[in-house]
Amino acid sequence: MAESTAVDEEHKGESSPFSNSVYKELAKLNGRINQMSKAAVVSKLKELKLSTEGNCDVLKKRLKNYYKKKKLTSANLFTASKLSPYYVIVDFEATCQETNVPDYQHEIIEFPAVLVSTELQQVIDHFQAYCRPVLNSTLSGFCKELTGITQEDVDTADTFPQVVKDFEAWLTKHKLGSKHKFTVVTDGPWDMGRFLYGQCKISGLPYPKFAKKWINIRKAFSNFYKCRRFSLKMMLEHLELDFEGRPHCGLDDARNIARVLLRMISDGASIQVNERIHLLALEAKSKVGKPECVVVPVTASNPYNTANKMQQKRRQRDHQTTVFSDSDEDST
Repeated sequence: MAESTAVDEEHKGESSPFSNSVYKELAKLNGRINQMSKAAVVSKLKELKLSTEGNCDVLKKRLKNYYKKKKLTSANLFTASKLSPYYVIVDFEATCQETNVPDYQHEIIEFPAVLVSTELQQVIDHFQAYCRPVLNSTLSGFCKELTGITQEDVDTADTFPQVVKDFEAWLTKHKLGSKHKFTVVTDGPWDMGRFLYGQCKISGLPYPKFAKKWINIRKAFSNFYKCRRFSLKMMLEHLELDFEGRPHCGLDDARNIARVLLRMISDGASIQVNERIHLLALEAKSKVGKPECVVVPVTASNPYNTANKMQQKRRQRDHQTTVFSDSDEDST
């Protein structure tokens, strides 16, 4: 408490960046938009030639952001959204049973990726490869029905180590990670924290550098649209978009995640890394000597607030003692 007071005293008298009168105007304008009916918001968006896709909350957010950008720009206060020049959306499919036994080892059987250009605001390429599993080489009927992947698809595929090489060659072809910066996007923490991490252990591969931090689109969507954390299906419904393709086809899932991402960019969202993997060699009570991993949230901190920094470090230290939660995982 004393430290927090000291910080407050240190910055007492500093001019707040929000003291400009334009922020009072925006607050009043936002209040008026909050009182508008959906029909009125749609009418205004049409007048401004903006998209009218989405539920009422999404539409109001879009209208507010339009006026925010306009007014802040006129006051020379506008700061562009923080975006990566390229995004690579990954959505693995893995072996599974209708009821997985404890310690079931999932193996990646589809490795899809979709490349989004922020400048063009569109998908510009994709990568897709099936992988041949080695621990459970025969797919369960449930797995085949869920994913649409056939036994022949995996029997004729390369094993995971070769597929990773092919994927990295695809990144190199687009000069991603060398000339161009990019960020991985996933639908939840499981693709990296469970499937890729587990597959690397099975294949005896080091965990790849490109996958050590990423954007969990569920978190980004929830934070931007001020809603609870949704599944991909529900994020699309929130934007009044239909799912295109086959659910649980990894490539189709990735393409639909890209549609959500592009809508968020269009609506003015900053899309930044919000999760990373923290590799640990833990001796869990029931898994002596077995390495584990932790997915740690990446949060923005106030550079002037030492107390906030200390709280953030404590939160990260707490997260490092447990494996990430699957509580919000679903089958959609």
